[in-house]
Amino acid sequence: MATLLFGSLARADELDSSDTDLLMIALENETRRITAGHLSLFLYPWQTLKKNAREGDLFLCHLVREAKPLLDPNGYLPRLQDAFQYRSDYMSDIAWAADLGWYLARFGTELNSNLLAKRVLWCIRTILIARSANRRNPIFAPQLLAEQTQSSAGKELLLRRHITRRDAELRKLLRLFLEEETSPDRFNNQADQTAFIERFVVTSNKVALQTIQQEEQSQIGYS
Repeated sequence: MATLLFGSLARADELDSSDTDLLMIALENETRRITAGHLSLFLYPWQTLKKNAREGDLFLCHLVREAKPLLDPNGYLPRLQDAFQYRSDYMSDIAWAADLGWYLARFGTELNSNLLAKRVLWCIRTILIARSANRRNPIFAPQLLAEQTQSSAGKELLLRRHITRRDAELRKLLRLFLEEETSPDRFNNQADQTAFIERFVVTSNKVALQTIQQEEQSQIGYS
């Protein structure tokens, strides 16, 4: 068992409204995320983390570069750092984030505001983090990522990410970022929701599929 701190608190660049991100490493085969207020707790099996580190997973890159051990008597963090190997490239992560971003820009009216805001920021950060990982100089801090984009919309969302915005403004800024920082094709601009979801399945876009599932569950809760 181990508990690691990562994110803004680990980097010491947190704001009053920043979340506390904790990862708990367990031996049992269970992966979960628990959110309560400004606390996000991730539960991961050790074998999954070790496998993902060897495969160059972007989340593992984040952990091995920035995490701080709060409790790690068996040295799991240094073992992950030793196991981590960069992938040849992170273009698939960029494609996943861009696809979800276009889905949100066009169909995000169906998401609740909190989930939309989180996913918009995830899309922008993932695209920029993946590009920095391609250069073998991964950057995770939002204020540093803002220096990596020429998009004024991207800078605005990164640097003022804790401001509550209307959904329409969020989606407009996201679309501007995607138009400036990605290469949108006919699919992005013309595909319907069903086609997007089919693409998420075919490309194993886990975050996109989880987003749709979360929204469906929240709608059931309101019915």
